[in-house]
Amino acid sequence: MLLRITEMWRGNMREAGEIEKLWSNSMPMRNLDRQVYALMWAWMYLGPRMTAYQAIASMPWNKASERYRATLADTKEEEAKGFDWRKAFEAWGAIANEELISNFRSQDFLAAQRELLRAALNLRTRQQEMVDSVGKLYGVPTQQDFDELTRQITELRRELRASLGAQRHAAEAALPDNQARDEP
Repeated sequence: MLLRITEMWRGNMREAGEIEKLWSNSMPMRNLDRQVYALMWAWMYLGPRMTAYQAIASMPWNKASERYRATLADTKEEEAKGFDWRKAFEAWGAIANEELISNFRSQDFLAAQRELLRAALNLRTRQQEMVDSVGKLYGVPTQQDFDELTRQITELRRELRASLGAQRHAAEAALPDNQARDEP
């Protein structure tokens, strides 16, 4: 009995292996594999760009903090008279704004932002390709299908409004002049 079950199991495994080969060699699976790899690459490409952007974007806060501490060190004499938090906050705001504006205009920041945006858009494109492929595989409408449907509905609404407007103008034109004036 055990020998028969073992042979049956081996037979099933051989058949499963053959089915797996047929499945994995099919065109949809090759396309899906290619898209999975492209998606993984886009995700891995995004990480370092995000890190570089965050490093450059945090630099003005560090510089502002250092400058503010230096300002506070210079005003120790004023602290003896009493601390005015409004002046301190105003000073911090002026320093932080100056550093942020300087950083946002720097070539390093703009390059990091550009690279991050490109990487994020590439990732989004790869994600949409993957979703569309899986949707087609299972017969689910894709984003393009919904976009096309939305466009058609918008056009139908415009045509309906134009038709109703034309009917209204035709009906008003058919009325005698004094009747059209009496209505609000």
